Amino acid sequence: MKTKAFDLIETIRNAIAPKYEFPYYALIRIHTRHYGTIHIPAPMFDGGECNPRSQWAGDLPIAQDKRTGRYFECPFCGEKSYYSGVCQNCRRDFEVWDDEEEDWVDGELPLEYRNREALKASVKKEILYRIDHRIPNLGIISAEIVLSDPASNVCGEYHTPFMKHSSWNAQNALDRVEKIIQSYENLKKHEAYQEMIRNYEPEDGVPLDYIEGDVIEVEGSEELRRHVNGIWQHKHPDSGYDYWHPMARIHKRSNMYPMCMPEE
Repeated sequence: MKTKAFDLIETIRNAIAPKYEFPYYALIRIHTRHYGTIHIPAPMFDGGECNPRSQWAGDLPIAQDKRTGRYFECPFCGEKSYYSGVCQNCRRDFEVWDDEEEDWVDGELPLEYRNREALKASVKKEILYRIDHRIPNLGIISAEIVLSDPASNVCGEYHTPFMKHSSWNAQNALDRVEKIIQSYENLKKHEAYQEMIRNYEPEDGVPLDYIEGDVIEVEGSEELRRHVNGIWQHKHPDSGYDYWHPMARIHKRSNMYPMCMPEE
């Protein structure tokens, strides 16, 4: 017999199903129709098989080129770098003197550059929103996964999305939990346990092994019962009372369907 406890186990199994985990320094390179090429860190697409973002990125091809120390270039001097944005030398050109700190601090970059970066951020946000909400028109031409060179995976040596090792640890722990629950189910079959249950009289009238919300079929009738928030409820689907209500409530016949069928 499958109980509510086993249903919960199944829910947990689905929650820890295989997940995408992209290499830490990998990029998702997206070629847009109107805003050129943008890059989004691949770990932003980590997630389970039911995650639209992970599904979308997990199906992307692997690019032929890789993210090396000369992948990006400074927008001011053109110097090649592993990271995007303004290089350290050009950043010094915009430093200002701070009297309180008595030192040079980062100053404001040119407005044109700030506007361009704000537009890129807005485009990235919009694309992720459309992917998350499964909107067909993403406004892109193509996309691919750009791996780093050398490989920078944090959990393995593979160059494609892979399962988190923590998922296997959680799976093993869940197997142990299920084994304990199965042992408890086997224990319930013994006569000594059943005798204890029969003689146990809880104050609220709830059976010892009852899990709140479980539906109980009343033998010999079509009545269904359940215990929720300290109150016993029942319903009679075949008699027209197909809704949960306290057992203390008096049934009143109604002339309105579907409470009861109108008399012919």
